[in-house]
Amino acid sequence: MKHIIYSLTSCTLDKDHTVLATGSGGMLSIRFYSSEIVKVSYLFEGISIDPTLACSSAYMTEPSQSLVFHENLFLEEEPTLFRITCEETTVEIEKSHALVSIYHKGVLQHGGRLGNADTVVPSYQVRCFTKGGETGSFSRFNFPLSGDDEFYGLGDKSGFPNRRGRRFAMFNRDSLGYDASNSDPLYKSIPFFLKVNTKEQVLCGLLFDQTLVRNIDLGMESPYYFSVESDGGPYSFVTFLGQGYQRVLFNYYCMTGFPSLPPLFSFGFFGSSMNYAEPDDAQQRILDYFATIEKHHIPCEGMYVSSGYLKSPQGKRYAFLWNRKKFPDYRQFLTSLSKRGYNLCMNIKPGILTTHPWYGQLEEKGYFIQDSNGQAYREFFWGGEASFIDFNNPEAKEWWKSQLKEQYLDHGCTGIWNDNNELELEDMELDAYKSKAVYAVRMAEASFEVFKEKHPDKRPWVYSRSGSCGIQRFARTWSGDNVSDWKTLKYNQYMGIGFGLSGLPYFGHDLGGFFGSFPEEELLVRSCQSAVFQGRFVIHSWREDGNPTEPWSYATALDPIRSLIEEHYRFMPYIYSCAFEAALEGKPLERSLHLEFPQDEAIKGNEVNSMFGPSILKVLVTDKGKETATIYLPKGVAWFNAESGKRTEGGVELTIPYPCDGKVRWFAQEGSAIATSPFLKHLDKGLFDVVEFLIFPMTKKGITRTTTYREDDGQTSLDLGAFNEWDCTVGDSSLVMTKKKSGISGTGRIFRFVVPEGYTIENKNFAPERVMTSESVTIHFFRTIER
Repeated sequence: MKHIIYSLTSCTLDKDHTVLATGSGGMLSIRFYSSEIVKVSYLFEGISIDPTLACSSAYMTEPSQSLVFHENLFLEEEPTLFRITCEETTVEIEKSHALVSIYHKGVLQHGGRLGNADTVVPSYQVRCFTKGGETGSFSRFNFPLSGDDEFYGLGDKSGFPNRRGRRFAMFNRDSLGYDASNSDPLYKSIPFFLKVNTKEQVLCGLLFDQTLVRNIDLGMESPYYFSVESDGGPYSFVTFLGQGYQRVLFNYYCMTGFPSLPPLFSFGFFGSSMNYAEPDDAQQRILDYFATIEKHHIPCEGMYVSSGYLKSPQGKRYAFLWNRKKFPDYRQFLTSLSKRGYNLCMNIKPGILTTHPWYGQLEEKGYFIQDSNGQAYREFFWGGEASFIDFNNPEAKEWWKSQLKEQYLDHGCTGIWNDNNELELEDMELDAYKSKAVYAVRMAEASFEVFKEKHPDKRPWVYSRSGSCGIQRFARTWSGDNVSDWKTLKYNQYMGIGFGLSGLPYFGHDLGGFFGSFPEEELLVRSCQSAVFQGRFVIHSWREDGNPTEPWSYATALDPIRSLIEEHYRFMPYIYSCAFEAALEGKPLERSLHLEFPQDEAIKGNEVNSMFGPSILKVLVTDKGKETATIYLPKGVAWFNAESGKRTEGGVELTIPYPCDGKVRWFAQEGSAIATSPFLKHLDKGLFDVVEFLIFPMTKKGITRTTTYREDDGQTSLDLGAFNEWDCTVGDSSLVMTKKKSGISGTGRIFRFVVPEGYTIENKNFAPERVMTSESVTIHFFRTIER
């Protein structure tokens, strides 16, 4: 049976800044969380929402409960429509078909009528279908599509960042060896995307806050509309508006939660391979890895420890049960590595095999996801039949947290790696099926909470392979089990841009590839070049022959890879400050040039190079055998070649030499003050002893640009406010640094200032190096030669 809402007869302003429009078949609810955040809900007559679905939907947007509405709403009626106005946002509801149109600054951003008089397309934006006595079993949203509309987001998706013309399944899948150009689905499905149309001044975000979204079609089915299909309800979506895509992302985070800033050390270099923990001599292999790291003087913060430490003599992976043959005294082993300054992130999986020694006890307590008969539901998992911990069960969740603490945190482990947590349930009769989309989020929440309980004032380090809307509140992520080939290297860069536009700023890729043939030397070095400006620098692999990918896998690649790791550390003050910006303002680390410079029509959506933070244009080589890189410099600003110091006005395409070596090539936007720390080798403290600012002057006199440098001790919770903020204002002949927030004592450290070749710092009143004791700094420089 089809359900629609039509022939609206009344519209009233209700409580909680909500407008209710009533007609045949039900009513529409238009709720304003702010003038830029509008939720549209369809309340169909005679259809109730399953409590589990309602609860899961509310969990996705739980942070929105803290939003405070300050603006005024104005409601008016015309013969054919109702109009609600709030600041620069207007929502019109057409009476006959209950069509919703959302305008911002006078421009239609979302909604309206589908097609025209000569097209056969749905007349209603939302249709719900029921079968027999069931409630709301299926719904379909259809919205108008313009020829120049582009779409970005949706989480862990393959291909180009612009999703236009594709249809995506919103189902989390264990995707070993996926094709980064077109595989679908992958590990993370986030029902949020940006709609962009520069020609028509359209820019908005859309979140479909249901946990059973089937698929999202962005113009594959029809050139006239895009669609979203879901099972059950609630039948709603949230529209995010704002000036610029970063503002839209900010509003999305206001609803779903801002990214949790991980500790500083997690941004450093880490070793990892399944091949360390799998063999019988796993403990020695891990020790040998760190001994080799120290021998070659490679900066390293620790290791992601794969699940082989839990692998029984029979080959089964039993959660929390260490293999005592491999690790006779694992507590002492963990503690000793912690004392040496190494951070360990321990792999753990939510599936408990039926042969697990604890299985019967956990089943009796009811800690597993249950079937319709109240019995532990069993599904195929890694190693055989398994049941899954039910993180919706408070007692099961607390038991899980107690094990994390007893097995890891109490012995110096600083990270939890939630793996194989896609929960690929396909049995629609299960109550857990309704909330499976947020399963990984709740698992990450458990890890996050146990860290906070043990160390209330510190920031947790949680990694999750799977996730949905809200995972950013608790965990970092990565692009999963990628392939060791050139296509994957290239398309992983596109995926990274997509992560940032999906609310996942803290991500990375397994450098050199996790799966497949051993990476050739050139591929491995190019992968490491790509990670210098990235929030995660990890070489991680699995090889059936037991041979892991390592910095010293090729004797001739050791020096270049070590140099690239050292460059990653040199730029850590800037990388970490960008990570701060993501946590506080919601801005991605890696940024699409197309969206950063929307008025530059020469930049296409498939541009592989990107901005890293506000100042660095990241240049990549992702093709085999190439010794040059082609880079387009966005117009409207000037750019400095970081290697030569040459300044070039934007709007041109350059080809630069880019050998496969230990250097990374990049450009700096004029007006930047980029914080670095030469000779940094270990991330044991966040207030770096030496901070060297690379200054890139503005071209025109009287024009300045301000960026923000943030710093703290690397571990204290942001809500305590123990961090500093410096506004760095750069003109054509001066830099003014002003501390606008002072949350932690950082005096006595050395700040240095460096200008490009062709510029000189005046030394009359200020030396280019000084011990910081004041709240502000001003330096002057002048151009000596034209470059």
